[in-house]
Amino acid sequence: MIFIPNSFSIILILCGLITLYLCIRIFRRYELVVRWFGYLLFSIGTWSLSYGFELSSTTLEQMLFWQNIEYLVIVLIPAFWLLFIMKFTGRDRYINTKNFIWIIIIPIITLLLVWTNNFHHLYFKTVSIDSSGSFPLLKLEFGVWYFVYTTYFYILLALGVVMLINKYRNSEPVFKRHNLIILLAAFIPWFANLVYFLGFRPMGHIDITPFAFVITMFMLSVGFIRFRLLDIIPIAREKVLEAMKEGLIVMDYLDRIVDLNREIKLILSISGESLIGKNIDSIFPNQPELLEYIIGRKDGRLKIELQRNGYPIFLDVSITAFFEKKNTYNGLIILTRDITEQVGIENQFRIQSEQLIATNKLKDRLFSIIAHDLRGPLINLNEVIKMMNSGIISNAEFKLFIPKLSNNISYTTGLLENLLFWSRSQLQGEIIKPLYFNFKGITDNIIRLFENVIKEKEITTENNLDPFSMVYADMDMIQLIVRNLLSNAIKFSKRGGSIEITSIIKGKDFIMCISDSGVGISLQNQSMLFEQETFTTRGTNNEEGTGLGLLLCKDFIEKNSGKIWVESEIGVGTKFFVQIPNSPVNQELLDR
Repeated sequence: MIFIPNSFSIILILCGLITLYLCIRIFRRYELVVRWFGYLLFSIGTWSLSYGFELSSTTLEQMLFWQNIEYLVIVLIPAFWLLFIMKFTGRDRYINTKNFIWIIIIPIITLLLVWTNNFHHLYFKTVSIDSSGSFPLLKLEFGVWYFVYTTYFYILLALGVVMLINKYRNSEPVFKRHNLIILLAAFIPWFANLVYFLGFRPMGHIDITPFAFVITMFMLSVGFIRFRLLDIIPIAREKVLEAMKEGLIVMDYLDRIVDLNREIKLILSISGESLIGKNIDSIFPNQPELLEYIIGRKDGRLKIELQRNGYPIFLDVSITAFFEKKNTYNGLIILTRDITEQVGIENQFRIQSEQLIATNKLKDRLFSIIAHDLRGPLINLNEVIKMMNSGIISNAEFKLFIPKLSNNISYTTGLLENLLFWSRSQLQGEIIKPLYFNFKGITDNIIRLFENVIKEKEITTENNLDPFSMVYADMDMIQLIVRNLLSNAIKFSKRGGSIEITSIIKGKDFIMCISDSGVGISLQNQSMLFEQETFTTRGTNNEEGTGLGLLLCKDFIEKNSGKIWVESEIGVGTKFFVQIPNSPVNQELLDR
């Protein structure tokens, strides 16, 4: 490429380089609002630099090359301008994906049309070189899309100016000067571009808009860097602190509170009391770990627990100490965030995880039961039947096996019923179907189920429940509970023992007790009866068990809003208590 510099191109190139330098300074020094201004500054600096090279070019091909580079950033200037103003005026909520797409779609289309103009001439009708002046210039005749983009340009520029005017009108007197500087600077490129668009071109085909933008950006950059127009502390300290979602406490070098925001007062339910000048103990009492960080002038993060209105709350506390020249302590900032809900969720997840582990262990135990306890008796029964069919044993010998087979089948039936009930209870979406029913009636039926084994062990049973005892619960679940408890009472009763079923009404609850005169349960085993870690012991006649029954009893009782507990003494006997809701109708029946 061949370049012949002239005064205009030299000015634009130098201004472009200065603008890009200011852009770098701003990106290194600022964040948030001014970053959008930095993008705007970068676009204008690149435009100025590229336009300078265009004005130094001597061929049409070279001029069009630099013009394509220019439009790479020209199309973005209105968008960056509007986004900067939206940030500056506090309209961040409007900066979302949907609005961003609407803002950027016209620039993308414009850029594509400029780069492909030779095929359609929608942006430039004609492009040629004007050599009538002291140096060659690009002569352009604008097409339809140029006016579309220009309309878009002025709409976005006008929206930004309206926002600035509103901010200027509503700002505090001390800040009006800052907003006025930005507002006046914004009018410079708008006026320059309007003059160029209307055909007033004192410099011929030279576009004065980039010169105007460079002047505007130079003014604002000097203001941002030299006069600190957008520094947070002088402009919006109060708004920033009060808008924070975290509680803020500022302490001086004497560990006194010198500032705090509204959020910390909300977190700790502090109202009306001035805490300025007080010690940190007035906000966070009895927190030795926190005091250790403060006294040690250390940065750190910890979780603390406090009481708020009689309830515990959990806070995530971040401490940052400030030093001047690395050795002179100036104070510290404490940021707090209420994580009570998060801690509750974490505890819930932990409990669920522990329950899941316990459930998996129980499932392993159930598979072992199915593989051995359930399969074994069925295989024995099958073998005895095969032996009889094959003539290996006679009818008389087969009759000798019947009591043992009967016990095995009774055990297997009970085990199978427990397994089916447990499986159904674990299905997601299980529905409890409570209804009113007579409690004595179901216990009489269950006692009849165990009639043979009761006679075999010569056990005396007494069902002393009130014939009008009504409860409100899921009848199927209650039947399984009573069957398991009665089965255990029979299993651990000695020959000639006794079992008694009694009940009382306590408030709105019905309490049933199944007591036996059996071998009793040790204190150590009592603590393990209703745990997920199942265990079992053999009965007085060597009866087998799985430990699943009591686990189901506890699960089903709790699902029916009840309780179950045990009282036992070795060698004396055991009492199992079941407490379930009683209906208001019950009391009337019992009072008759």
